[in-house]
Amino acid sequence: MRSRAALLAGLLTSAAALAACGSSDEGTSSGSSSGGGKGKIGVSVPTVQGPFFTAMLYGMKDEAKKLGYTLEIRDAGGYANVDKQASQFENLGVQGVKAVLIDPADPTTLTGSLAQVKAANVPVVGAGDHFPGADVSVSSSHCDVGHAMAKGAQELLPDGGTMAALTGPAGAPWTTDRWKCFTDDIKSTNIKIVSEKASDPAVEQGVTIASDFLQRTPKLDLVYGADDTVGVGAAKAVQEAKRCGKTQVLTAVLGREAEALLEEGCVNYVVAQQTVLVGRLAVREADKLIAGTKPPSDTVSVPLVPVTKDNLATVDISKLREPDSYKP
Repeated sequence: MRSRAALLAGLLTSAAALAACGSSDEGTSSGSSSGGGKGKIGVSVPTVQGPFFTAMLYGMKDEAKKLGYTLEIRDAGGYANVDKQASQFENLGVQGVKAVLIDPADPTTLTGSLAQVKAANVPVVGAGDHFPGADVSVSSSHCDVGHAMAKGAQELLPDGGTMAALTGPAGAPWTTDRWKCFTDDIKSTNIKIVSEKASDPAVEQGVTIASDFLQRTPKLDLVYGADDTVGVGAAKAVQEAKRCGKTQVLTAVLGREAEALLEEGCVNYVVAQQTVLVGRLAVREADKLIAGTKPPSDTVSVPLVPVTKDNLATVDISKLREPDSYKP
């Protein structure tokens, strides 16, 4: 296997040719947003799939267009493909982009790549997840998401009860932090975790796992879905079991399906991240760094929005989700 240094050397010799012909990494998806003449900003994400990334990328694209940049987007194809994301990240760093926005699948394995990109004097912005060592990160703390979900669980089950959890991708920092802070907060309550299972963030997996939970514990009081892929899947399983309102569903990120299920009473509490706003702010921070302005802090924290059926009509959806007319 080639060393990282050897790979970077090869990339340096071919970067000009790649930039000239507009190529992207083999097997990845690459997109450009229309903009002005201020240059390109690179974007590296673990996946472009799911409501979170669709909304964040929309915010990035729309803000980049307003500020006069184009985007070069690299998709690693899943959280397990950390080496692929590292290569894509380094590749962007030598292709003449003005800055790189990155949602790291695993920050600890990308420290070497980060050093390489920063050595090329390319500003780096963590986007969606905190990236230690980046010039600045724009995100909602996943521990804060866990705390907010724990508060939601206690509101849904004030007297306690049984719950099962779809905890999201095994080992992913966002799921680990979210789940740890959630469980720390409910230790002193009468809420008992009877089942938990990790999985990829996919609706169909949520349906399968939650259906199994309900078969084993038919009168389950609550299902935790780490995000609204598995959360929506859990709600659909609850709906199929005709237990909406009896087995309550708690999740994060307010995608369209989650909102529809919330209105139907099959999702009961959503900790919504202002995901479009995260994308916009990440581009704005990159623009400042490109202009030579150093951020006062290495973290821009984006507030969370708890959503229930009762307050849904008052929520500013434009900061949470891309418009209905948007096509990725």
